[in-house]
Amino acid sequence: MKNESLTLFIPLYGKALMSREGLFPDETAERIVSTVDYDFSKVDQSRKLAIYMAMRAAHYDRMVEDYAARHPEGVIIQLGAGLDSRVNRVQVSLPWYDLDFPEVIDLRRDYYPETERYHLIAAPALPTDWLGDIPYHGHALILAEGLSMYLSENDMRALTSALRSHFGEAEFIFDAYSPMAARLSRWKNPINAVDAKIDFAMDEPALLEGEGSECILNSDIITPDMLGRLRGIDRLRFRFMGMAGKKLYRIFGYRLTKM
Repeated sequence: MKNESLTLFIPLYGKALMSREGLFPDETAERIVSTVDYDFSKVDQSRKLAIYMAMRAAHYDRMVEDYAARHPEGVIIQLGAGLDSRVNRVQVSLPWYDLDFPEVIDLRRDYYPETERYHLIAAPALPTDWLGDIPYHGHALILAEGLSMYLSENDMRALTSALRSHFGEAEFIFDAYSPMAARLSRWKNPINAVDAKIDFAMDEPALLEGEGSECILNSDIITPDMLGRLRGIDRLRFRFMGMAGKKLYRIFGYRLTKM
């Protein structure tokens, strides 16, 4: 697998650990971690990172459920899906496409069989030829959890433009490091263990705004509801992280409109 693909085991392990502890229900992650042929000793197994991965995933889950309630005619597309089990975790009935590199999709097929509603696409996010495999829908939700940092700024602009051109209307959600966080990550970041490198980073939503692209979300990952589920030292640690690091790593969302 490519170095970037190997990072999929980091959130997978974290969600499985938090599921076992009851913080974040993800039985599929638990099952995959117990059966997949991968040496998880290569993954940063810190408790803090596991909680953070679960918080990020829970945030995305809520946005999917909110989107499905607002757009029952829409479609959901996950870029860089890895082995994430969101399609099982959230209660929605919209058409769903999970996309990742061919070698990741080959592994994913062992755990996520395709159905009439659920589809797998073996392709990188760029180039966007894969858009031709998705029937036209008037509206789409595109998720790129844990992906933007492995693309360049030009890549992110090209991806945003292609999504805007293909769909009549869409919402594009992704998480991104700030430039300062990207610099700090050179010294300590779990992706360093698999030799993956951070490229894209952004501070201001205006970076990807323009004709037909409007920022509608600029959110902390550490949210009050998830913080409230923590206890003891975990709650204290994440309360401090939420105050000190809220500008280092955030979730952004854009409303895309075909002009």
